[in-house]
Amino acid sequence: MATHSGYFTVPQFIRFAHAKSGKRNARLVEKLFSLGHASAQRYTRRSLVYHLCSRQLYSAIGKDYLRNRREHELAHIKARLLALDFILAHPKEDYFETADAKRRYFVERFKVSENLFAPSDGRSNGITFADRFPLCVAYLSPDYMPVVTFTYVDPEHRSLDAYMAHLRTYRPLFRQLPGFQFLYISTAAGLQKEAGELFSLLIEGKGVSDLTRYFDLETKWNREQYRLVTEQDAIFLSDARKRYTGESISILYYLWRRNQLPRDFQAEAVQAPQPAQKVLFRAITVAGHEAVFGDSTKNWGDGWQVRGCSGAGSPRSSPSKLTQAPQRTTHA
Repeated sequence: MATHSGYFTVPQFIRFAHAKSGKRNARLVEKLFSLGHASAQRYTRRSLVYHLCSRQLYSAIGKDYLRNRREHELAHIKARLLALDFILAHPKEDYFETADAKRRYFVERFKVSENLFAPSDGRSNGITFADRFPLCVAYLSPDYMPVVTFTYVDPEHRSLDAYMAHLRTYRPLFRQLPGFQFLYISTAAGLQKEAGELFSLLIEGKGVSDLTRYFDLETKWNREQYRLVTEQDAIFLSDARKRYTGESISILYYLWRRNQLPRDFQAEAVQAPQPAQKVLFRAITVAGHEAVFGDSTKNWGDGWQVRGCSGAGSPRSSPSKLTQAPQRTTHA
């Protein structure tokens, strides 16, 4: 929990320890507080979120370089808890703990260019792994070779703008791999279909010509230019309306009508993936922590802070801005 999150709830500890609620988790909390290793925050009346914030604790496990002990904004805390839920549900995978370990793996294992990765000072464009989403080598079954697995953790499931930016950032790396698995992890299924469609468009380069054809036919239909729509077009339009749904598609349609469609959504500009590349996208629903947070927009430390670590820094001053689904295997 300290390595992958820094934050946890009692139910998560119980799952990790394979125990029942009672003396064991009570002793853990008592020990953490008596030694000054943790603080706790109550966002609603239902439950507490614990933060392992003691430098001494991280030093004891040889990981005092981790920034998990620092205070974070609410969106970060939610993402870390959701990521921990995923890791607890998949404990046998080989997870990379640091950005440097991830970078070295791709450079040494797949001979990926160092130029894809930004330096530690972050002064140039490139992949930094700053999102700290779980990245692992997964063993899908005994009959298959292990596959490198990327994740995107979406605890808010309100907008896919950040998700699209994430795909664009990692796309140069994806294109240099012989295959990989990508998991969209959220607490609700509402955006999973849209997330899968955007992944297909941006990463696999599939469906882009269908998307622009849909935009063209939708425009003709809305203008009542029915003579320009054939029977086959009408059938395609009906199916496309079911396929292309969501806020992101609506925005792309708005941009297309104004000749401002992003280049990576234009068929003539889409770069074809490797012929033998194997890509697996999966959308996974993990139970969220709505009972813990409610509709809270507080920062860590705001409101009902229960106890704090000795020497812990002050909370951030500005409020944070809140901005199993079908499996599909593709052989691009």
